[in-house]
Amino acid sequence: MDISAVVDDIYEAAVVPEAWTGVLDPMAAISGAEGTLLFASGEQRTHWMSSAALEPFVTDWLSSKWPGTEERARRLIPMREARFLTDLDAFAREEWEADPYRVGFLEPRGLGWCVGTSIRSPAGDTLAFTSERQWRKGPVERDAVDRLDNLRPYLTRAAVLSARIGLERARATVNVLQTIGLLAAVLTGSRRVVAANPDFETNAPRIVIDAGDRVSFANPAAQALFVEALARADGRPTLLIGRSIAVPGDGERPALVAHLLPLRGGGRDVFTGASSLLYLTSLTTSKAPDVKLLEVLFDLTPAEARIAGLLVEGKTVEAIAAAQGVTDNTVRMHLKSVFAETGVNRQAQLVSLLALPS
Repeated sequence: MDISAVVDDIYEAAVVPEAWTGVLDPMAAISGAEGTLLFASGEQRTHWMSSAALEPFVTDWLSSKWPGTEERARRLIPMREARFLTDLDAFAREEWEADPYRVGFLEPRGLGWCVGTSIRSPAGDTLAFTSERQWRKGPVERDAVDRLDNLRPYLTRAAVLSARIGLERARATVNVLQTIGLLAAVLTGSRRVVAANPDFETNAPRIVIDAGDRVSFANPAAQALFVEALARADGRPTLLIGRSIAVPGDGERPALVAHLLPLRGGGRDVFTGASSLLYLTSLTTSKAPDVKLLEVLFDLTPAEARIAGLLVEGKTVEAIAAAQGVTDNTVRMHLKSVFAETGVNRQAQLVSLLALPS
């Protein structure tokens, strides 16, 4: 394998978040592994990306009893050495062969050997690159580890750059929303604010950013829905789950709707922990949002965004079909896609979710 090509891919990924998945498979190929995982752990939560071949494995692992308890991670992750490590750097072979995690979880999936390294990110997380290899192939060979060690300085520099670019991207997002009157913040799965526009905190004490830089709702019911929705969005990054949360008025200001939108693609950043966008709308007379804004926020096609905007304006399916020169069934088909992307299942919910204050 041409290592220089892998280095090029790493530096591309530093500025194009989606490209990191293209780095993981070449890393696995160097060690003869099935795929590579990238975990970022901190603040009692984990976010990740992986080679496509290992996505079922990670999903099973996250829903199992092993996260935070398996001995391999507990031994290898704290070994902050500037090199790649294998199982045999932390275990005697006989000890690893008898390890409950290896026997009970890895062996039924045909796995059992790994090679990986840990990097401390500027966001305060520990980044772990781990390639998982089949048990029948035996331990990862030393020459493969040496080749991966040659990549580690590039991975470290790219991770630092990705974190900085991710932070600037989050700030740009909330600043754009400020220009159209939306109070917004980009959050991690643990409610920590990555970026917020200047007016976001004007709704205190109903919604506050506390001393730990975490968003909290004063209303207990709203807080419970918020925490639940964040946990679902952060734990299932391949599934977009939207949530609109009612926030009661306080006598002086009208009620709000807080819209939580899990980020996708380049918006979701494993290096900063950014996983969701929270924006607020007032329950006053509303209008349809700009079509381009809908495309960006909800990853809609132009046709889907136009139809969603017309629906918020009060148009019926039949009127939209006539105006667009298409059949009613075509409009309903587009609406079905819009429902899937926004996490709602009824037209009234969609209107509530998308309506912006006048």
